[in-house]
Amino acid sequence: MKKPKRSGHPHGSPRRFWPCTLLGVLALSLLTTGCWNRRELNELAIASSMGFDVGEKGVTVSIQIIDPGEITNKSGGSTAGRAPVTLYDAHEETVFQAIRSITTKSPRKIYLSHLRIVVISEKLARQGIRNIIDFLSRDHELRRDFYILIARGSARDVLNTMTTIEKIPANKMFNSVQVAEENWGPVLGTNLEDLIGRLVHAGMSPLVPGIRILGSSKMGSKKTNVEQIDAPARLDLKGLAVFKKDKMLGWMNEQEGTGANFILNKIKSTVIGGSCPGGTGKLGSEIIRSQTKMKVRKEGDKPLIVIEVESEANVSDVECSIDLHKTQIIHELEQSINDKIRSLVEAAIKASQTKFKSDVFGFGDTVRRKQPELWSKVQGQWPEMYPEIPYEIRVETKLRRTGTTSQSFIEEIKE
Repeated sequence: MKKPKRSGHPHGSPRRFWPCTLLGVLALSLLTTGCWNRRELNELAIASSMGFDVGEKGVTVSIQIIDPGEITNKSGGSTAGRAPVTLYDAHEETVFQAIRSITTKSPRKIYLSHLRIVVISEKLARQGIRNIIDFLSRDHELRRDFYILIARGSARDVLNTMTTIEKIPANKMFNSVQVAEENWGPVLGTNLEDLIGRLVHAGMSPLVPGIRILGSSKMGSKKTNVEQIDAPARLDLKGLAVFKKDKMLGWMNEQEGTGANFILNKIKSTVIGGSCPGGTGKLGSEIIRSQTKMKVRKEGDKPLIVIEVESEANVSDVECSIDLHKTQIIHELEQSINDKIRSLVEAAIKASQTKFKSDVFGFGDTVRRKQPELWSKVQGQWPEMYPEIPYEIRVETKLRRTGTTSQSFIEEIKE
C-alpha cells in the first residue's frame, strides 16, 4: 500500500494553516470589538496577587503586577535585569481608595481579573476582614477562585519575596496550596466563595491557611534569592487561622489542622504516623481515600454530633520486624490508624471548643440541616452552647496495600 506523504507540519501544510489562523483571529477580534469591558493588553497592569496590611491611615494595599516582557522572554534570562513582577503599594482609609491611588505610581490601570492570591496580615485579620471581603465580593472584575492566605507577619513582605521554579510568586503560592491540599493533611485551600459562605451562614466560622517567610525577608526581595540552590528566603504554608465571624482568633497547629480537614471531609491524601504493634518501632501509612459524614442525635435539650470517618490506607514506612501476611497484624495496624485519626479529630474539636470557642466545623449548620426543629430552639444560644456540645468519633480504616514486600528487610539486618 502506498503511504501518504507527510507534510512535516503537525497540522498539514503551513500555507494552508496560516490563512485559517488569520481568519480565526480576525473573527475573534470582530466578536470582541463591541465588548464593554474590552481592554488593550498594553493599557493594563495585570495583577497576580494582592496584600492587605494595617496602614498608617487605615489599610495598606500591595499589588503584585506581572511584567509581560519578562514572562515571555524565551531565553530564560532577563532582558534588562528586571524582575518578572513589580510591587506597588498605597496607604489609604479604604481598600478602594488605596487601589485607585496606586495609579499615581503605575503607568497602567490595575486589572484584577487574573488575581490568584490574596494575602492578609495576621495583625489586620485579628482586627477584622469584613471590609476587605466586602470589597473583593463587590468588584465586578474579580473572579472568586483565587486563594486567600493569612500572613504570619507582613502581607507586603510575602508578596515581595522572589520565588524559585515559579517566576511569578503568586503562581508559586497558588500551586503550593493546590499540591499541598491534595497530599498533606494540615493544608486547606480557602477561596473567596468558601470564605463568604462560612461568614454568612449561621453555625459556621472560617478557617484560612497561613503563610510565612522562612529565612530573611530582606534577602527574599532580592534577585539573588533565586540565584542560589538553597534560597535564603522561601514561602512556606504553615497552620490554619481560626476565625470567629470576621475576626481571627489564633492558629491551629499541624495536628489540629489535619483533624480539622478530616472533620470537614477535605482529606484527599495524607500521611499518618504511628507505632508498630508492641511499640517496637515506627510505622507510617498513606491515606489514599477518606470520607466523613456528620450526623446529629438529640440528647435531652442538646444535640450530639456524631462524626463518622471511613478511610483507606496503604502501608508506606515500616521500621520494625512484622509479617504483613498475618491477618492479625493487619487488623492491629488498622486499629492503630483508627486511633491516630481519632486523636487528630479530637484534638481539632478540643481546640475549637476550648481554645477558640468557635464553630469552624459547621456543627451548628449540620444541626440546622438535619434537625431544624432542634436548631430553632438552640440557634439563639449556639455561640454560648458550642463549647459544651457533646460529640462521638467513629473511625474505620481498611488497609489496601502493604508494599511490594510483606516483610521488612530490617529483620534481616544483624547488629
